[in-house]
Amino acid sequence: MCKGRITLLGFLFVVAGTVGCVSDVKEATQQRNAPADQTAQRVTLEIPEATWEPVFFKQLEARTTAVNLPNLRTVVLPENDLEVRFWYDGMEIINGVVIRRMGQQWSANWIYQTVDRLPSSTKMVLLDPPKSGWEVLWKSLVNAGILTLPDSPRPQCPAEALDGISYIVETNVNRTYRTYMYSNPQLMKCPEAKQMLQLEKTLGDEFSLNTRLR
Repeated sequence: MCKGRITLLGFLFVVAGTVGCVSDVKEATQQRNAPADQTAQRVTLEIPEATWEPVFFKQLEARTTAVNLPNLRTVVLPENDLEVRFWYDGMEIINGVVIRRMGQQWSANWIYQTVDRLPSSTKMVLLDPPKSGWEVLWKSLVNAGILTLPDSPRPQCPAEALDGISYIVETNVNRTYRTYMYSNPQLMKCPEAKQMLQLEKTLGDEFSLNTRLR
């Protein structure tokens, strides 16, 4: 009688162990097959060690906070999405264009200050689609080097003026974040400065930004 009870008890332990193993395997399989949590992903950062970088982005933060625009360095985009930001820094005023592609949907927003020296006055409005269409615009920007330009290659590419306007680009593409800046590129003689001017011209023409910058 005791032997029968021991045998039955052993059988139950075997069954319980088998069920537990199957459950563990199922859970591990589900974890492997589950989509990656975006918050657990990381963005590769390519940030130049330049004096302008911390100064500008500290100033920019007050503007982006006013319009609830997240820090692009912390944004983990789905694989095929992208975002680029082109900033016009005129000392007391920072305006910019934010272009996004989410799936197959493109959009562009204009970030602008309504009052000089008052970052909290920053507003954001949706821009009309570019005149040439999104695919043509994006191809033009890529050809002009928006994804590949280096930070202003000084001293090979100096500017002869302290005041004026600087152009700062941020890109978040393929989970890689890059940023670079050219100050007064119209006064520079290097080919990279000409590419930056071409980027500015393309955006200005496609979105009629010249009227907004006045």
